[in-house]
Amino acid sequence: MSKVKTIIVIIALALGFSGVFAPKDASANAFFIQEMSGSGMAQGAAVVAGGGSPASMFQNAANLSVLEGLHLELTATLYIPDAKFTNTNGEVTNASDSVLTVPHFFASYRVNDWLAVGLGVFMDFGLAVEWPDDWEGDHIVQYGGMQSYTINPNVSFGPFKGFSVAVGFDAKWGAIDIKRKMTLGLAPLGQESVTNQLHLGGDAWGFGANVGLMYQPADWVRIGAAYRSAIKISLDEGKADFNVVDSFSQKFPDQKFSASITLPHLVSMGVRFWPHETFSIELDLWVTMWSSYDELAFKFDKGLELGPDPAARVFEQSEVKNFNDFIQVRLGAEWWVHEIVALRAGIMLDGGVIPDETLDPMLPDNHRINSCIGIGIDYKGFTFDAAYMLVYMLERDVSNVEGNPLPGKYNWIVHDVTLSIGYHYDFFAKDKQEPVEEI
Repeated sequence: MSKVKTIIVIIALALGFSGVFAPKDASANAFFIQEMSGSGMAQGAAVVAGGGSPASMFQNAANLSVLEGLHLELTATLYIPDAKFTNTNGEVTNASDSVLTVPHFFASYRVNDWLAVGLGVFMDFGLAVEWPDDWEGDHIVQYGGMQSYTINPNVSFGPFKGFSVAVGFDAKWGAIDIKRKMTLGLAPLGQESVTNQLHLGGDAWGFGANVGLMYQPADWVRIGAAYRSAIKISLDEGKADFNVVDSFSQKFPDQKFSASITLPHLVSMGVRFWPHETFSIELDLWVTMWSSYDELAFKFDKGLELGPDPAARVFEQSEVKNFNDFIQVRLGAEWWVHEIVALRAGIMLDGGVIPDETLDPMLPDNHRINSCIGIGIDYKGFTFDAAYMLVYMLERDVSNVEGNPLPGKYNWIVHDVTLSIGYHYDFFAKDKQEPVEEI
């Protein structure tokens, strides 16, 4: 069987596998961030077997074994959202279109022929959504923010007869920032009107691990697989600030709270082909086990007085989430049209993991198609990569869903622009050159 036919068969089998074995509500990233580099995002993040930049250690730490010398890479992604909510009466509310910026940093070093090390500092889970202060969903969210930066050292061994294996440690810092209105009614006569509001904030650390595998049986094909463990972040010293009218201040005192969230296991696998030495194509499957996020519970140390009896205070409030697992499909390609210029393109088949019953304006997720393009320049050790991704979310209609906290329709488009700058230098390049025969 020819090389091209082999590539076509494997891609077809992989696409068929994803269609047969994907969970019922598969495909989504919720608040999972996957734009780690300009080169990777331009290829639809299909770089599990790519190994083109140090940022690819996020998708698979075994990619370190195919990078020569020292590599440094700094990335910034700009998110430009365009979101709106339409209630059951046809009234439209637009979310804020403020531009968000997320930075990442990666470094790698090939110590010798069989050992490579790397370090990543990145945000792989995050959320920022802002709605008007006075809108019909302000009791659910006025502002919702979450960020989780990870410090991830890795070490990769190999290749040994084409095989490489890598292990890493994940130290993740997570923080939440939530503002919502409290429906307590009007201020008593003679008191100044106050927008009764709850502000929840806090941060904590969690820890996990990751492993990666790589196998290159021939020059024209490479296979990769990786796993990142779930990480539980337990917040014990959160602060709950209640900005309420004086008559409610005793019922809702400022206090501390605790909460926890388990971020999902990540499993990825991919195969990259080189039909030509200047052109490569990769197909990846990415499994995110979001079922670990089933509930968000807040435990207050002083409690809340929600009923007529002052002694009957409520110390815990919970929100059902019941996210679903999913399999995401990624396809990307890279073509070096010149020795210093690369063109890239990719696509992600993504979607919504949140059930209709628990969908709300904090994260109005749904099925989506992410289309990506980009360009890269590698000149005298300096690299510049730029990428654009259109995240087009299909309309999500929960108008007739019983039990949904805010029935209506959600529309969401995000424009992602990722820029990366880097530097690489191979200290041992001269030693690897073949000696010149004496005449």
